[in-house]
Parts: sequence; structure tokens; C-alpha cells
Amino acid sequence: MAVRMRLFRMGRKKMPCYRIVVVDSKVRRDGRYLEKLGFYNPLTKPATVVIDKEKVLEWLKKGAEPTDTVFNILQKQGIALEWHMMRNDLDEKARSIELQKWEMSRNIKTPATQASPVESKPEPEPEAKPEEAATPEPVEVEEEKPAVVESESEVVTPEAPEATEA
Repeated sequence: MAVRMRLFRMGRKKMPCYRIVVVDSKVRRDGRYLEKLGFYNPLTKPATVVIDKEKVLEWLKKGAEPTDTVFNILQKQGIALEWHMMRNDLDEKARSIELQKWEMSRNIKTPATQASPVESKPEPEPEAKPEEAATPEPVEVEEEKPAVVESESEVVTPEAPEATEA
């Protein structure tokens, strides 16, 4: 019986999420599986991957072969590197040193990939600053001339030169 590690599709239409499972190679994609190893959601940014590392290494020792997609996921998690070192009989100390080097190189590359040219768009400059828009422009106001009093009963202003009593 050939055993494969592959993805088991879940979720609804156009919203997939996957389980990483161990199945007989003759079973259909969403058929009965032997054991669940993890979870993969490609829709989140970055993709969510949860894998039980011990179970994966145990199944690899037993001879399970991962599909290409599962192998790529295992590579990104560092499990494929650890499996490669276990097959080549590296001792525990050498494996831990190599895994630390891989983890450091992964952490260095991460910030560079986050600042991609597609995501970083220059912000358009505003036409007017909010501070300038909030302050009204000064308006020139003509000074009013004081009213001219010719007699106590008549008050003459420059706008209304003739004022009569009624």
C-alpha cells in the first residue's frame, strides 16, 4: 500500500481551506484519510499553516511520500530540511545548528519580501493642507464713516444722505 501526504479540500465554493492528511494513494482527493497532520489556509495573508511536526516526521520515516504542494509547504516550514538532515544521519547538534542558520536566513529575507513594489504605492499629495482649508481667507472690510449729526432730530449717514421725519 503506497501512502501519500496530500491536501484534503474543505471550505465552501471559492473559499478553500485544506487539511494536510495521510491517505492511501488510491483514495480520491476528499476520501477517507488515515491521519490528519495539519491545516493550510491559502486565503489569509500570509497563508496560515499549522503542522504537527512530530507526526509528519513519523510518517516520513514510515515511507509516506508528500505531493509536490505538500512538499513545498513542508519546505517553507523547515520540516523538509530537517527530514533531509535526518536521512543523511547528521547528529542532533549539527541538525540544530543548520536549522538555526535556516531560521536566521528566513528572518532576514522576510522584511524584503514584505516591501514589494506592487503593495507600496506612493500616496498622492493633497492639493490643500487641512490647516489652510480650515482658516478662512481675510476679507477686506471698508471702515464705516461715523454718522454726521446736523441737528438732534436729523441723523445723516453716508448711505442714506436724505433722512426726513415723518
